[in-house]
Amino acid sequence: MKYLKHVIGLVITVVCLYIAFRGVELRQALQIFSRERIRLIPLIAFPALSLIVMWVRAWRWKYFFRQEHQATVWGLTVSNIIGFASNNILPLRIGEMVRWLMARKKVNARLSYILATIFVERFLDTLCVLLCFIIPMLFSRNFPPFVIKVGWLMALVFAGALLILFILRFKPDLAMKISLPVGRKIFSKSLFERFEHFLVTFTEGLKILRDGSAMWKISVLSLFHWWLVTFSYNLAFRAFSVGSLPWTAPYLTLGLVGIGVALPSAPAFVGPLHAAIIYSLNNIYGVDRNTAIGFAVIMHLLMMAPVTLAGLILLWKEGLTLGQLRQRTEHIDEESSLSQPGGAPDQA
Repeated sequence: MKYLKHVIGLVITVVCLYIAFRGVELRQALQIFSRERIRLIPLIAFPALSLIVMWVRAWRWKYFFRQEHQATVWGLTVSNIIGFASNNILPLRIGEMVRWLMARKKVNARLSYILATIFVERFLDTLCVLLCFIIPMLFSRNFPPFVIKVGWLMALVFAGALLILFILRFKPDLAMKISLPVGRKIFSKSLFERFEHFLVTFTEGLKILRDGSAMWKISVLSLFHWWLVTFSYNLAFRAFSVGSLPWTAPYLTLGLVGIGVALPSAPAFVGPLHAAIIYSLNNIYGVDRNTAIGFAVIMHLLMMAPVTLAGLILLWKEGLTLGQLRQRTEHIDEESSLSQPGGAPDQA
């Protein structure tokens, strides 16, 4: 199964790269780097903002934990940066598992509880990315028919996701009630006991949805986080003088990128990310195709390089290597033994 995922990801990457870069005129694409186009201040601000976004994610993540979990914004920032850096280097999107394991070193909570926080966090991220796609549709109908159809589909998915979120808020035990009878039939007695214990702690993590004060802060920070991301896209457009774009362009571009990177692909989302940016700028906003291609390449580097470099530095400071991280994600059951109560977390 693991090799099948590798193959599917590679095929999608190659197809997206072919679609994105076919017919490119290299000399014209490289003009994106001309001195006349580059604006220094937004170019410098973009990578700095990429790291600030990691800090805001950690600030939001902290509100998922209770006081006794001893979560700190810095510790969770380290977990975020190392996790996202791992996604940019290692295959099979193991960055989320790396975030999961790194957070266990920084927070005095069980792995299953941390997983529940990541589940809700990613659910909110999905809602925000869908909203980024929907917002431009509310202010303009001047889009290709394909984009409008996708917009309607995203609106339906957004409504469905909201419904699921409300169900989880009012019935956090529902996942356990549905899963336990199934688990009892397919697991041995000892495995079922571990599965039940996992679900109990996971469900405990979902109960954060009932904490109105915490969820208010989490929701505001979610919107702020994704506004910062769209602002960084706008900075990149300005840094390379990419046409006269409407204020909604960063939102729609981010929405398309969000859909693209959800597909299996090579590390660092090579292929789908480029195709999404090029389609947005060229097919929707009429930017010259070669300019859009050049911008997609440099945008990808700007998005990945700061977090990857910072992640490698923090990984070295933690006394870990990428090989060790990958090995731990492959033996995640053994790591769960660290989540027994009473174990003091490493302090960041």
